[in-house]
Amino acid sequence: MTDLLHMRNNYLREFDARIVKSLESAVILDRTAFYPEGGGQVGDRGALSDGNTTIQVSDTRKVDDEVHHIVVGSIPNGFGPQVHGVLDWTWRYQCMRFHTAQHVLSRYLQLNLGLETVGNMVKPGESRADYRPIDHFTDEMKRSVEVGVNAILARNMKVEIRFMPRQEAMLFLKQAGYQMRYMEMVPESVTEFRVLIIGDFDASSCAGTHVANTQEVGMIQIGKNKNMGAGKQRIYFSLIDR
Repeated sequence: MTDLLHMRNNYLREFDARIVKSLESAVILDRTAFYPEGGGQVGDRGALSDGNTTIQVSDTRKVDDEVHHIVVGSIPNGFGPQVHGVLDWTWRYQCMRFHTAQHVLSRYLQLNLGLETVGNMVKPGESRADYRPIDHFTDEMKRSVEVGVNAILARNMKVEIRFMPRQEAMLFLKQAGYQMRYMEMVPESVTEFRVLIIGDFDASSCAGTHVANTQEVGMIQIGKNKNMGAGKQRIYFSLIDR
């Protein structure tokens, strides 16, 4: 199993690792700071170098317990075994900003409109999230939500990651008003949860990457919405600097 360095340090940009397996167009490392696609967040990009040759990583995905660093082209003969990894930090940092924004947006909609988040896709440029029960997001609603969410993002709240034993996390998140059905879907074999805490506003179980303070997000701008079935709406949002 690959040691996922990003789980404890979302700001780690470079790392050293050893190749444990080479495939035709992907390598598996013993440790990595690259985030593999999952939980609605796209995978990281970047580069790996063995000191002589540098290969570009176009995507990162998890296959069973292996993290596949998907490369452009094929793996050169003799590449490795020791490598230095460097993230595409512009790509990663955008993911971090968007992911924290999505959590604040979803919590705001839960508290103010009674909506449940039922899906999301976090990626640079524009992200989206699905909510229910709602038949339509009017432009007036969008502008009102923007104002409310942006006021919360401006509160200079610390974004903290904690690791908690399963039962402690379940109790903590239930008291915080988290959507507990997601917790109940996690296999009993998982005995520790990664808990994301955004000031006094939100707490959730999340393995994604996030900024350390809400002010780093900037402001959200809600764009189009889309009907995803009875009582379900998808909204798209982008970020702008303050």
